[in-house]
Amino acid sequence: MPENRKVAELMVPLAEYPVVYETDTLKEAILTLRNYRAAGHHHRSVLVFSRTKKVQGEEMLVGILTTRDILNAIKKNKMLYDNTELFTMSWAFFYRREPLEELTITRVGQAIRPLVDAYVQADDTVTRAIELMMTKNVNILPVFEGKKAVGIIRAIDLLDYIADMLA
Repeated sequence: MPENRKVAELMVPLAEYPVVYETDTLKEAILTLRNYRAAGHHHRSVLVFSRTKKVQGEEMLVGILTTRDILNAIKKNKMLYDNTELFTMSWAFFYRREPLEELTITRVGQAIRPLVDAYVQADDTVTRAIELMMTKNVNILPVFEGKKAVGIIRAIDLLDYIADMLA
């Protein structure tokens, strides 16, 4: 029955998602995401792993970097670089390569959304994932089995669940 479905049934496995490391730069993350999308995938975020932190012998998932996180980090860097406020900041720098090069040297680990309390377990109900997305105001949740990351569930994935409930 649709109302008993588990997150594991709807999640996207980790292997199908683009990956960067917390020590990579925003530029590297942007290029990784662009290349992944050019290959036909429709993801709008990348998973961020640590090369040094391990879970069950595998690299640990430490965060998610969304397109909004990338743009916010560039905006923050621009404001710090120019010592400007948001309302006086010119967005024209997005049209020139040199300023963008300088603004994307930030490490991914400084721009990610940490995995503090917005995650689910594979055996949680889909309803739990919806509840968390709504209360935490996020569109993507990592899925764990114990402490090991196994997948991602996105708001768009939950539409299948809702459609099943309506059918």
